[in-house]
Amino acid sequence: MGHESIIYGHICAIGNQPPHGEKLYKLNEKIIDNLTKKDDYPWITKWMFSTIPYDTQHIYRNQIIHFGASYKQLESDWNEWLEKFESILKQLYWFSVTLHLETELVGDHKFEWIADFDKFENNNPKPTSEWKFDGGPREFKYL
Repeated sequence: MGHESIIYGHICAIGNQPPHGEKLYKLNEKIIDNLTKKDDYPWITKWMFSTIPYDTQHIYRNQIIHFGASYKQLESDWNEWLEKFESILKQLYWFSVTLHLETELVGDHKFEWIADFDKFENNNPKPTSEWKFDGGPREFKYL
C-alpha cells in the first residue's frame, strides 16, 4: 500500500485580450490537446488538463487551464515531475500558475510561477519561457 499525493491547480493564460487573445487561446488549447495520452511515471498527460472552448461568454479576461491528478507518492519523484510540468509551461502563453500538492508523507504545499512580464512582447507574443518560482521545495530530499 502506498501513500497518495494529489496535485491540482490552474494556469492563468492569455485569453480575451486584443490583439492576440483568441489566437493565443486557441494555441494553448492545441498544445494541451496534443499532449501525450500515456507517459512514464511520474506521468503528465492531456487527460489531467481541462480548458473551456473559446467563447467570450465563458471568459472575462483570461483563459484558465485547470489541471489535477492523483499519484502514488509523487513527492519521491517531485523534481522530475516539476521538470516535465515546466517543459509544458514553456510551450504555453500564460501569466501565472498556481499548483497545490497534498501529500500524506510531507504535508501540503503551494507552488506559484509568475511570468516575467518584461519578456512579454505584445506585438509579437512568444510562449512564456522565463518566470519567478515560489512556494514549496523543488525536491523532497529526505525521502
